[in-house]
Amino acid sequence: STQHTTVMTHVLLLSALLLQAASNSCVAFHAGGVPSSRATLVKPLAADGNPFNFFKDVLSPSGGDAEVAAPVPAIPDVVVDSDYKLAAAFGAAAVSIVIATDASVGGSIFGGLIALLASLFAVQATRIRFVFDQDSFELKAVDADTKQLADSGENIVVGGANRWSYDSFVNWDFYPSVDFPILVYFKETQTPKPDGGEPGQIHFFPAIAN
Repeated sequence: STQHTTVMTHVLLLSALLLQAASNSCVAFHAGGVPSSRATLVKPLAADGNPFNFFKDVLSPSGGDAEVAAPVPAIPDVVVDSDYKLAAAFGAAAVSIVIATDASVGGSIFGGLIALLASLFAVQATRIRFVFDQDSFELKAVDADTKQLADSGENIVVGGANRWSYDSFVNWDFYPSVDFPILVYFKETQTPKPDGGEPGQIHFFPAIAN
């Protein structure tokens, strides 16, 4: 039985070597001009030189094709709802200042300025939307006629589109706190400097979104 096993082992080894030689011959002929279909009839031995890997590959073929990676699911755009609490708070503060000063000249002027800010916040909350998409944060405008989101135009301070990639964000914060935000702050490294210096810009905007 042991002798029979040894003979079978030698036969298998010899067969593998012969097949390897035939494969090498096909590859050599292919390099000299034989069509590629002739060169791929026999599968060569594994790179580690183990002839028994040939039989393993025959019995358990890998299929030859690499697995295709599943596509990364797209993140849907998130449009943040408007929030009028800041406008209402400034409006209430304006009225309170005027009442507390008995409508004095100074009190009326100061209260009037606060009321103008309240009106500005209310208008901006109506016409501006904060949009988070797959890779960027963007300010969009609401079209007065169609009520659809549209390009908000160039940034009135530094120019360029009101769109910044997440990768450019350095830091951000809410003032005075995240629980009672009045101003939202973030710093990015995307906006080019007019003087050609290192790109980047600090941004502040009122907390007019939820």
